[in-house]
Amino acid sequence: MKNKLISLVLFLLITLSVFAKEETDSVSSHYAVPSSWFLVPAGFYQEETSLGLGINGGYYLKSKSLDRISSISGNAFYTLLNQVKINLNPRFYMADDKIYLTSRVQLRHYVEHYYGISNDIKALVGVDEDNANVYTSQIFDIDIEPFYNINRDLSAGLYIDLRGERMVKYNEKLQANLEEYKSIYGNAGWDDYFMFGLGAQFMYDTRDNMFYPQKFSNFLKLSAITYNKTLGSSFNLTSLKLDFRQYVPTWLGQVFAWQVKFETALGNEMPFQMLPTVGGSDNIRGIRERKFIDNSMFECQVEYRIPIWWRLKAAVFCSVGDVFDIYNPSIVKPKIGYGVGVRCRINDARVNVRVDFAGNNYGEFKFYITATEAF
Repeated sequence: MKNKLISLVLFLLITLSVFAKEETDSVSSHYAVPSSWFLVPAGFYQEETSLGLGINGGYYLKSKSLDRISSISGNAFYTLLNQVKINLNPRFYMADDKIYLTSRVQLRHYVEHYYGISNDIKALVGVDEDNANVYTSQIFDIDIEPFYNINRDLSAGLYIDLRGERMVKYNEKLQANLEEYKSIYGNAGWDDYFMFGLGAQFMYDTRDNMFYPQKFSNFLKLSAITYNKTLGSSFNLTSLKLDFRQYVPTWLGQVFAWQVKFETALGNEMPFQMLPTVGGSDNIRGIRERKFIDNSMFECQVEYRIPIWWRLKAAVFCSVGDVFDIYNPSIVKPKIGYGVGVRCRINDARVNVRVDFAGNNYGEFKFYITATEAF
């Protein structure tokens, strides 16, 4: 607990230093949003990572409207567990906004915990952190998602995904039990693998701003992607996803936001790292990321966003959801996360630095820092 308190103080001190700049020129008056950039040093503590230091950053191109903003954002972190994580997220509107291209590039050298495949905490393995199943893996993941905007609200596009992973280290407990886990949960994911996926997407988006909507709006995204051995993948897998969000302004700039998500992965043998999960900074905050995994997940979360003063805002949120086996669905105890947070707007594109303090229905508490909202 003492280490967590020290880390929290360090986290707060570091994140008070926020660097942001809006750039203007002689023609900026023709644009609703000027170009801007930001760098946010961050310190944090999570049981998944121990103490970590990193930086969030982004560059936002000048735009004629708040709902069509091209940008390049990303982050890089290093933790005391020798974990390294680098993310890059470019988003571009092109050809008079007819083409929208979004992408994600992720590189990770990460220490992970393996708990098995289940939504029942009693069925998990290595739950005791002092006697956990720990492995280190190296991963690259590149998503490319080009959309054609049929009209201002409706888009259709492709989904291209390249992913590779290899294990580089096991701790003694996992090494001793590895063959047993393979016999129970399957071999997929323990050896080096590569996945190449192609798919299609549909998106309906009426948000006035992708980073922090303030007007009544809806967002719906449906996607289907298949990974096939004929395309060079190590395994056959089909992934289906649904993401619906709605934003309802109430009064004095306050917004009620809610989201429903569903995801399933279908196949006879799939890498356990690619199975749906709940938990983390965006998805049932308060639950440890990847502690619960299975071939399907669902989630519903609500958040009430409240302006405080100038660029500062507050939020109260609650989430419920779980993972389950779609072929034999059963939920023992739904996962619930709840908490409060503060936001600081750092540019006219409405990008916020987000700090959330969250608990769950297992009596655990966590905190997160990132840029942009959970949804």
